[in-house]
Amino acid sequence: MTAERSAGSAGIVRRTCRRMGLDRNPMRRREDRLQSAVGMLLTLLFLVVVPLVAIGIGGRVYDTESRVVESRIAELHRVDATVVEVGKAPLYAPITPARVSWVDGDGVTHLDDYRSSALVKPGATVSIWLDRGGRVVEPPSETRALSRAVLMSGAVACTVLVCFTSAYYLLRFGLDRRRVRRWETEWATVGLTWGGRGTA
Repeated sequence: MTAERSAGSAGIVRRTCRRMGLDRNPMRRREDRLQSAVGMLLTLLFLVVVPLVAIGIGGRVYDTESRVVESRIAELHRVDATVVEVGKAPLYAPITPARVSWVDGDGVTHLDDYRSSALVKPGATVSIWLDRGGRVVEPPSETRALSRAVLMSGAVACTVLVCFTSAYYLLRFGLDRRRVRRWETEWATVGLTWGGRGTA
């Protein structure tokens, strides 16, 4: 059983090396080995360098966006309000329009529109955010920093992937043209040789 596993593993290694151009096949030309080497180099660069760069950029974006959210929160304050009236939620968005009332620190009652992301009923208590002018505003997003960091990291990785893939296929296109020219030259030489033998 162990011998069979060893033979199977060796076969997988040989097939992988053959597909990557790492075998000792005498039919492989210099262009073939160059293409395989560049392909492996670009793959290693993508797997090693790109995650480090993406994490570095994503970390900076996360820190920057976190500071933006913190500064935004510092400009707002949260109060508890009572739902006075509930409107009809639109079909295209999970938002429930409502009218809410609250009492400020001076004992003055305020009434304003509010959009709830959850189902609410009249009389329910909800937390709302107010700006310095006492107007109801959207609450700061708790996932903004993380989502933008992930988005930026993904954009960097995709950009590098497109650049690496384009560079590889441009190289392959140039090498294919060289292969074709060499094949045409060699076939012409073979034709002359065979033609000479036939004449003799």
